[in-house]
Amino acid sequence: MRPMISSKVTAQRAERARISIILAVTLIGVTLFRFVDLPTVTWGVQRIFGSPLRFSIGGDWLLTLLTIGLIATGTYALVHEHPESAHRERPLIFALISPSMGALLVSLLLVQSYAWPVWLGTLLLGAALLGWLIHLSYRTVAPDDSGNAGARVTLNILNYLIGFILFTIILGSRERALITGPALVLVGGLLSLELLSASGASLPIVLLFSGILALLLGEMAWVLGYWPISSWTSATLLTLVLYLWSGIGYQYLLDRLTPRVVLEFAGGALLVFVLIVWARP
Repeated sequence: MRPMISSKVTAQRAERARISIILAVTLIGVTLFRFVDLPTVTWGVQRIFGSPLRFSIGGDWLLTLLTIGLIATGTYALVHEHPESAHRERPLIFALISPSMGALLVSLLLVQSYAWPVWLGTLLLGAALLGWLIHLSYRTVAPDDSGNAGARVTLNILNYLIGFILFTIILGSRERALITGPALVLVGGLLSLELLSASGASLPIVLLFSGILALLLGEMAWVLGYWPISSWTSATLLTLVLYLWSGIGYQYLLDRLTPRVVLEFAGGALLVFVLIVWARP
């Protein structure tokens, strides 16, 4: 018994040490970008659907790519060394989605934080969030892990919360639908891929379901663009659709879908929808 407990404690210490290294490297890189002013490169496209369109890439984009890259590579190195990774039910690359989405969110918030106190608070809270996401992704690698169930539930909740905030930021940017549409499809597709892949279903089925849900979110975002509501309300409705159909799809992939399950998801979603329509924030 003692050797087993000792090995478990050793594994936990190794996990904490590696997460600390990942966060330390990421925070150093992010802090350097605060003091370095990189030039912005802008180029335009002739015309798309009758309107001019241009793209700009500068320090903000490089900061986002750096943060996502460091978190993704660090997370992969960590989950690859999981002692029970051989018994995993899905490819390890799916464990990178939640930390990467968290890194995207933190980098976007840092870009919008101009005052030093706000930037520093965002950096510290973002580091805590990223460390938590990496830890939860590590615990959900093997289904036989004692903390898998609790970590899975917590990770799902954080995925929906991150999705809601990212949807709000994208819709609040007031960019053309040609830009916000693909961004919403990409974010929604990656989150649904992470949520549905936890079922352990075959990769083609998971990709099919996630692709359909991503297109559904993109079409709904296009429709909501004609409804005079705030970006917060639109993001709430998109998150509600993500929750409803990913939950139903997850139960179907587990072969647990029954009329009662459908009614439970549909009833909860309908209640939230009525509250949103009534409040109209």
